[in-house]
Amino acid sequence: MKLIGCEIRNFRNIVDTAAEFSDGVNVINGDNAQGKTSILEAVYVFARGRSFRTNKESEFINFTAESSKISIEYEDKRRVSTMTAEYDRRDRRKLYKNGVRILKTSEFIGNFRAVLFTPDHLSLIKDAASERRLFLDIAMAQITPSYVVNMKKYNALLSERNALLKNPDAGSADNRLLFESLAEQMAQYAANITRLREKYCAKLGQTVCRYIEEMTGGAEKADLQYEVCVADDISQIKDTKQTARLYYKKFTESLDREIYFKTSLFGPQKDDIDIKLNGNSSRKFCSQGQQRSLALALKLAEGDISYEVTGEYPVYLLDDVMGELDSKRSEFFMNHLTGKQIIITCCDAEEKIKNADRVINVKDGKVI
Repeated sequence: MKLIGCEIRNFRNIVDTAAEFSDGVNVINGDNAQGKTSILEAVYVFARGRSFRTNKESEFINFTAESSKISIEYEDKRRVSTMTAEYDRRDRRKLYKNGVRILKTSEFIGNFRAVLFTPDHLSLIKDAASERRLFLDIAMAQITPSYVVNMKKYNALLSERNALLKNPDAGSADNRLLFESLAEQMAQYAANITRLREKYCAKLGQTVCRYIEEMTGGAEKADLQYEVCVADDISQIKDTKQTARLYYKKFTESLDREIYFKTSLFGPQKDDIDIKLNGNSSRKFCSQGQQRSLALALKLAEGDISYEVTGEYPVYLLDDVMGELDSKRSEFFMNHLTGKQIIITCCDAEEKIKNADRVINVKDGKVI
């Protein structure tokens, strides 16, 4: 998959600009606050369906305008396509592919695929479980349409359940019947999500282990497993029907406790990825350098699995991250991105410009 170009209008600090990209290494160069990350953010919207900087789409819009429009042209193994997203201050969004309106997010995500790597991702290992779940959600949504559908339906039911748990009359007979109905529906979607995540993590673990062994010359070995709150052993969730029964049991048997705490205590929203290095917890016992190596391996593995599933490598978007890595890890990372399309933002681009296929200079929100 290759990004050919993008057009951006009234997005963040960019009023009106466009950029074209080469198939290899593209460096977006410029001082701070000139619009480099805004270009990367606009491109990333088409991969995830939302920004990596904010959850409020109204924040996309330039202060001087009432609406914003971004578009990309990209090529996959089938054809050249365009995608467009329009936003206004009333939080209305319009999405298009090849000029045709897209009404469902699940039909928007997965057309253009990208792996994003920012300085925040270097803390992926030591951060809270929610960050690792978000990593899974973003990576899997781009390659597994059914995952997006199941997550959307499960989250809608979860919101309804949590609202009911906050009701002062949550323990009434009528509401208990409603809780049971919700448990039946949620159990199936939760089981589908868990099985898809477990399968993805099995591939992820193999690939991360390979990269860590290569990075350390065989001195260190990584182990990665999906950690599910509904079972003590991963072998208990190998069957979707059995997993659904486990979820239903948790949702019903824990109800009184959840009414007391006024929130759902079990479900995929509580799961984690258990990552070990040389048999030890990566969160508790790894050095910062080891944690960064694991974060690099996760991002490389994300791209490899995308290739395995779709037959194409995604576009790699690197937001000012290389300066956060030591020379050894930076060299390893870039060597493994050889032959893939990379878009890098940075302030001090002198060294990177030497190896770039295209340099995009940005100043005052414009490509110059």
